[in-house]
Amino acid sequence: MSTGNSRPLISVDSHVVEPKDLWLKRLPKRFLHQAPQVKSTEQGDFFIVPNTGMSPKPVGTEGAMINTKINGVITKPTGYRFEDQRPGAYDPIARLEDQDSQGVQAEIVYPGWLIVHSIPEFDLKVACVRAYNDWLFEEFCAHDPNRLIGAVALPVGQGPVEPAIEEAKRWAARGAKTFLLPQAVPGMAWGDAHWEPLWAVLEEIGLPVGFHQAAGQVAIFNDKTTPGVFWTTAIGNKISLGWVFMQLVYGAVPERHPNLRFILVEGGIGWIAFQLNTMDHMFTDHHRWTVPELSMKPSEYFNRNFWATFEDDRPGILTLPMLDEKRLMWAGDYPHTEGNFPFAQEQVAHDFQDVDDDVVSAITHDNAIDLFGLDIPRLVKS
Repeated sequence: MSTGNSRPLISVDSHVVEPKDLWLKRLPKRFLHQAPQVKSTEQGDFFIVPNTGMSPKPVGTEGAMINTKINGVITKPTGYRFEDQRPGAYDPIARLEDQDSQGVQAEIVYPGWLIVHSIPEFDLKVACVRAYNDWLFEEFCAHDPNRLIGAVALPVGQGPVEPAIEEAKRWAARGAKTFLLPQAVPGMAWGDAHWEPLWAVLEEIGLPVGFHQAAGQVAIFNDKTTPGVFWTTAIGNKISLGWVFMQLVYGAVPERHPNLRFILVEGGIGWIAFQLNTMDHMFTDHHRWTVPELSMKPSEYFNRNFWATFEDDRPGILTLPMLDEKRLMWAGDYPHTEGNFPFAQEQVAHDFQDVDDDVVSAITHDNAIDLFGLDIPRLVKS
């Protein structure tokens, strides 16, 4: 792969757009009447999950690029057909070509249709997640598993944890490198005792576990009566990854499982310094009487057990003196309109201006190699 004078990059948060008939082909027969699929209408193509009460979503609202950015402008994603999306969203060959054009050596690949995590019927959700994982690894990532590195989705919700445990074990045995959990399960904080068997198994397996913003239903910032509800939800999804961090720390999950590794995916990093400082302050004042008991400051758990990703966060970069650079990782977020394609190199240069080159290489490249155990040469000699 030739990147010319480009800086080598590894994206720890990219996405695939699933084939419109994936679940029609792979679900057991008893679920086919509810199979997620794409429906074509005169108004455009829509993602639907029939017979579940879930609302249709126009193709494009999940963020996949319809056209390449021109002067930073994206055309409004309504009324389009599935095939109007950028081919690299669903075609692995086209994806690798787009990677090459950006100097991206590898990507951690997350789902495109994250709303599958919100399917209300638990058995259907489990079947859909398993079918997605099979397709991701057997078809999409199989084209080049060293560069297209799938995140195994774990089925969780209003149901037992055993299906998630089984899926984690199934894919760990097949060489997976990371897992995906939704950012929220309504009514169940991540520190709840319900999840304890899952944490124990994931700690034993030893692979990093990502919480992706907008996956699942968000427990906060979900007031449908608020004006500009799209904007409040979109921004609230990102901000509430800090809420996920608090649930885990204050629920004593990393206290009980010191070897778990968590990733806060696509929430940016500008909030971290403020939140850690505030949480440490509260810990100093109140830890002697709060339950559960914690043995370390919240910032110490973060710097031992957590990583965070961003694609465009100059304010966050300016807080680097207050953070551990080894806990931060760059992402391209391809093919989403919020991502930085086809200007990844320019975005990195802008965000990291005046930052030491070894630090840039660590955040945009080497930290991902270390966390996921990638077979790619590091840029910084340690």
